[in-house]
Amino acid sequence: MKAGKKKVRVQDIAKILKISASTVSRALNDHPRISKETKEKVRQVATRLGYYVVQEQTDPEKTEAVTVMIPSLACNLYREVAAGAKDFLSENNYQTFIIDTDGDEEQVRSFFKTSSKYGISGIIHLVSDKNIPEDFYDLPKNNAFPVVTVFEPETAAGVSSVMPDMFQGVDKIMTHLRSLGTTKTGLLLENKNKPEDALTVQAFEAIMEHPGSLNIRYAARDRQKIEHEVNALLSDQVHVIIVKSVFSTLEVMHMAQRKGVKIPDDLLLIAMDTDTTFSGLSTNFSLLKFPAYEMGYEAGRILLEQIENPETVSRTSIIPVSFILKGSAIRMK
Repeated sequence: MKAGKKKVRVQDIAKILKISASTVSRALNDHPRISKETKEKVRQVATRLGYYVVQEQTDPEKTEAVTVMIPSLACNLYREVAAGAKDFLSENNYQTFIIDTDGDEEQVRSFFKTSSKYGISGIIHLVSDKNIPEDFYDLPKNNAFPVVTVFEPETAAGVSSVMPDMFQGVDKIMTHLRSLGTTKTGLLLENKNKPEDALTVQAFEAIMEHPGSLNIRYAARDRQKIEHEVNALLSDQVHVIIVKSVFSTLEVMHMAQRKGVKIPDDLLLIAMDTDTTFSGLSTNFSLLKFPAYEMGYEAGRILLEQIENPETVSRTSIIPVSFILKGSAIRMK
């Protein structure tokens, strides 16, 4: 970055081009799924703003390291959070090590004991189970070791967290559904103990005028289980099904169509996912968009504050959730 100039972020480039920050990041890193036209536009704006990829000017011997611990590299939501954190930290001269914990929170607890031996300056932890013990973060807290969580456990963690504003996103969905006169809503999620799923349920139960009209089902990503739960939802004659993950939503659509159910005439479908998965498919799905990349970027920002100032008070940062309305959730009155 040139001396005397305000630091340029990928968000600044994204705002000008009206695209997501994750798309900008991928374009700058020559990702194969980003078109040549988009890459060229991003590079032009980056050059004009004076943005430089920090990794190219970093001295590895002077670079500090941060670990991002995610439950699964196979999940696009978690990968996007890690990408956002990595981009922010790279812009600020930090190396990022991403560890796939396979949902084993005890592995995270063990890493708290050894992280300082590896020269790790801080940890971003994506919580995979809302029921982790109350004393889970005691070791890093007692040692003044910086930790930021993405999502929160049910118990008071006492560390900084980044959360999606599910209430905002769900309120937008319910406003639309009320305008259509729909009442019976189905949720097809993965696991009631996943923090993002629990937040979604809480938001719907709080916002719906008649919570009894909400049918909640869990199917992970098991196709046979999904089909069983879809049959149960259709038997309950729900008017709309909100499904976690675009790919699971595709399966729900095909299952419903095989039963003669028309979308959106008979059934409204809304996917819950990130914008990168959504934009990579030629679907007409409406989307409750997890701000995954933005959450990771914010987690990186908060972690850096704590690394540079150990006296920083822990806090929770809430990131807005978008509702993108498309044909799968538009029913003519």
